[in-house]
Amino acid sequence: MTQDYIVSETTRVREDWSRRGKHWDQQAQAVAETAARFNQPLIDAAGIEPGHCVLDLATGAGEPGLTVAELVGETGRVAATDLVPEMMAGAKRRAQERGIANMEFRQADMCALPDDDATFDRATCRFGLMFVPEPERAAREVHRVLKPGGRAAFMVWGPRADTTMFTVFAEAVEQLWGADDPLIDFNTMSCLGDTGRLEEVLSAGGFANIEEKELRFSPKIPTDLEPWHAQIDMSLGPKLETVHPSERTRLEQAIKDGFSRYIVDGAYHMTAHVRIGVGEKA
Repeated sequence: MTQDYIVSETTRVREDWSRRGKHWDQQAQAVAETAARFNQPLIDAAGIEPGHCVLDLATGAGEPGLTVAELVGETGRVAATDLVPEMMAGAKRRAQERGIANMEFRQADMCALPDDDATFDRATCRFGLMFVPEPERAAREVHRVLKPGGRAAFMVWGPRADTTMFTVFAEAVEQLWGADDPLIDFNTMSCLGDTGRLEEVLSAGGFANIEEKELRFSPKIPTDLEPWHAQIDMSLGPKLETVHPSERTRLEQAIKDGFSRYIVDGAYHMTAHVRIGVGEKA
C-alpha cells in the first residue's frame, strides 16, 4: 500500500464524511437507544473507570465519548477525536447541553495522532477503524499513545449479510442506482468483520493479550415503527441530496419491501453482528 494511495483515500474519506455530518447530527437522538446498546459492551471491554484519561477515536456524533466522559468523572478526561470536524459539531453542542466539562474535541487522523507517547489510560473506537486506509498503522498509533498497561477496544461491524439493516439497504440501493455510486458504500463498513481480522490488526499494532469478541443482537421491532428512517439519512443523506425527491419515495418503498420478508407475528425480526477487538500495551 503506497503512501500516495493512503493520502488519496484519507482525503476521500474526509470529504465523504464531511457531507454526512449534518445528517448524523440530525438523527443522533433518534438512534440514541441503539447507540446505548453498543456503548456498554465497548466500555466494558476497554475497562474504563472513574479517573481514567480516555482517547475516543472517530467520535462522530458523540458516542461513546459523551457516555465515557460522564463515567470517568471530574478527575478523568476524554479526548474526542475525529478526522472530520463536521461530524463532531453536534457532539460539542450535546456536551454543552449536558454540562460535560471534561471533554475536549479535536480534529486528527488516527494514523497520526497529535499526542505524546504514553498519554492515555484507555482508548475506544466505535465503528471507525474500518474506514482507515491502513488500520494497522492506526493500531500502532493508538498503542504508542497508551500508557504501559493501558487498554484499547475497537468495535466494527461483522459481515454485511449478518446485519439486516445493511442487507436490505444494499439491496434497495443496488436495485435503484447500481453498486458503484461513490456516494454509497455498504462494503467498507464490514471490511474488518471476518473472524480473526481485528486480532491481526491489533497484533500488527504491537498489542498484547489480544481478545476478539463477537456480539449478536436479534431485536424484534413492531412493524408500525418502521425502524429504517433514521438510517436512511445517516447512510444515504448525501446521495439523496443529488436526486429528485421522488427518488426518496422509491427508495423508502424498496426498503419497506425488503424488510417485509423479515416480518413474523407483527414484528420485524432483525439481526445485527458486531465484533470487538481488545488489546493491552505491555
